[in-house]
Amino acid sequence: MLIHSNVRIEGEVTVGEGSWIGANCQLSGNIRIGAGSVVKANSIVLDNVPDYCVVSGNPAAVVQVYEISSGSWVEVSDNKQAQALLNARSRLPLLSICIPTFNRAAYLDTCLQSIYSQIGNNELIEVVVSDNASTDATPEIIDKYKSLYSNMRAVRNDTNIGGDPNIFYVTTLGRGKFVKMQGDDDYFVAGKIMPLLHLLHSHPECGVIHISLINGSRPPGAGSGMSNFLAATTLYAAFISSIVLRREDLENIENPTLFMTSKFNQLYLQYSILKNNPHFCIMYNSMFSYGGAYNVKYSFAEVFFNGYPSILSHFLGTGLTAGEIAREKRQTLYNYTIPWFRNNKATVSTDEFEEVYTKYYQEEPYYEDALAIMTAIRQS
Repeated sequence: MLIHSNVRIEGEVTVGEGSWIGANCQLSGNIRIGAGSVVKANSIVLDNVPDYCVVSGNPAAVVQVYEISSGSWVEVSDNKQAQALLNARSRLPLLSICIPTFNRAAYLDTCLQSIYSQIGNNELIEVVVSDNASTDATPEIIDKYKSLYSNMRAVRNDTNIGGDPNIFYVTTLGRGKFVKMQGDDDYFVAGKIMPLLHLLHSHPECGVIHISLINGSRPPGAGSGMSNFLAATTLYAAFISSIVLRREDLENIENPTLFMTSKFNQLYLQYSILKNNPHFCIMYNSMFSYGGAYNVKYSFAEVFFNGYPSILSHFLGTGLTAGEIAREKRQTLYNYTIPWFRNNKATVSTDEFEEVYTKYYQEEPYYEDALAIMTAIRQS
């Protein structure tokens, strides 16, 4: 936030993140200045200022409203016009944070706290949770946040529909211009959500936004095409909390559940979007801390050795080349899968690792070399 000189504050005034208060203003009463809002110089503010609005005058009134569908600031002449725009905005937020969950009440509580400690009732963001018929305290956690925040929505499945179907299902419930997948055991670091909103506003043309967690913090990079996206993201594009999709493009995918059994359907969604809308953006920012919950039924070997290459191969000739796919298959094995095997063989089930590797890689020229490395790791 930026507060200029000679601003007089009387009462309990809360100033939202990213707001701007001009010189010689007076803020009076128990009021809130919304996130991303502007109070023009010499204004006297006596009432709450909504998020992403510009107010001016004595008493201050809304003169501009950020309109999501166009991504522009709209001039308003009276309160009636301003309220109509605000009502429309509440039905179509800029961002939907979509959280699938099952029997992880404590993780979900921490996840939601990490979000709401930053956004409150921010009108540009909604949070959507799909409870996959949990039998623990998950419903109580959801009810707690729904009672506190108007931008929280939730559904409860009658039966457990499976982890990957629930990930896709909650994503389809988002009403935002952009929908973000969020793991229930991935927690936002303080001060990270507002920069994400700014990026979405700045790149409305992008069908896919990838949050890169491994390449340090630096300015975002825009790109185009599947080949460049693959080079920039590799296997990390499958991490659900790194995925933001433009809802319009998501809804235009012809067969969005084609790879549902691969455990990587979310990767397929991104490449399907890029097939029709090649524009993407990379946000280089380590935005999360991790609860580290594991699904003991998850077959990491099938995911690494079959799911990921199969999805890339689906786009052979429609955005990716045979050389790019073969190179990525090899690089992923040596740069990600083998190191993961070394670090996790003692904590998760990897009993079938070498068997599944042989099934899918035995024709590769590097098969014996990589198998020897795995055998040595297994015996160490």
